[in-house]
Amino acid sequence: MSRLNKAEQIIELAMMFQNSFMGLCIDDIQEHFECSRRSAERMKTLLFELFPEKVEEVPTSDKKKRWRFAKGTMNSLISFSVDDFANLEYLKGLSNDESRKKQLDELILKIKALTPQKNARALENDIEAVIESEGFAVRQYSRVKANPKTMELLRSAMLSFKKISFDYLTDNGNRTITLNPYGLIVSDKYYLVGFNEYVNDLRLYKVYKIKNLKILDEYFDKDENFSLQEYCNKSFSIYQEEPLNITLVFDKSVAEDVLNYHFHPTQKLKTSDNGIIEVKFTSGGTYAICRELFKWGTNVKIKKPAELKKYYKQYLSDVLNNL
Repeated sequence: MSRLNKAEQIIELAMMFQNSFMGLCIDDIQEHFECSRRSAERMKTLLFELFPEKVEEVPTSDKKKRWRFAKGTMNSLISFSVDDFANLEYLKGLSNDESRKKQLDELILKIKALTPQKNARALENDIEAVIESEGFAVRQYSRVKANPKTMELLRSAMLSFKKISFDYLTDNGNRTITLNPYGLIVSDKYYLVGFNEYVNDLRLYKVYKIKNLKILDEYFDKDENFSLQEYCNKSFSIYQEEPLNITLVFDKSVAEDVLNYHFHPTQKLKTSDNGIIEVKFTSGGTYAICRELFKWGTNVKIKKPAELKKYYKQYLSDVLNNL
């Protein structure tokens, strides 16, 4: 191994010692670097000789000794590249959540504050150049609006398993809802899913419509069988219906796009010899599925089920009649 590679390993190990709260033992070093115990001991000894006053031994209940570095020991060796900042800016551009964009702006400013002043100006110019060279597509989307205070209260209630009450505008007027909050779903908007004891069932609520939210001094027992992931997997977008076993067929002209596209968490893709791709998944949300199919135009056909075909034909007919 070259000296350069050894130096890189020592720096990597130093970062590991700083980032580990529980500390590292010799076995951890040996396993991570896939080296002998003797080599692991040498690396540890060399590192501790370089930073003798920064080493902290972590108390443990077993016989293995564990060490870590004092917080901030390796900060001077951490730097942020142009690509790091460009990726953050890119992620900010993908978000349609205005409050999340603001948080990302604040994060970027904090990281830039750690950049040496002499490099700051050049870094700004380079970031702009990278973003300009990659470009951004114009995307149409619904802006997600969620009051930060509302989000904070919801997260607090969910973590503490406390019931909440809020005012909510429905088709039948304003209502006060009492809910056992289970989780948040992000689609075109933020949706709160929870158990409504009044209707004795799960319900979805648009977060931006929630007003006068209060955390009640009353705890609830969350259904042990409820899984937010499984709940989402039953739907297409946020629409909850009886799941259908769906098979779609895409022609070979869009094969590459289909292979790189996420339709549903349960999807299974099969490519035939003639380039046609068959996509299978199990989901409810007929209306949302048809809206998705509309984007693929004449490049997709519904193989089954028959009820989805019927619904899609009616959907297209309604669109034509509205012209």
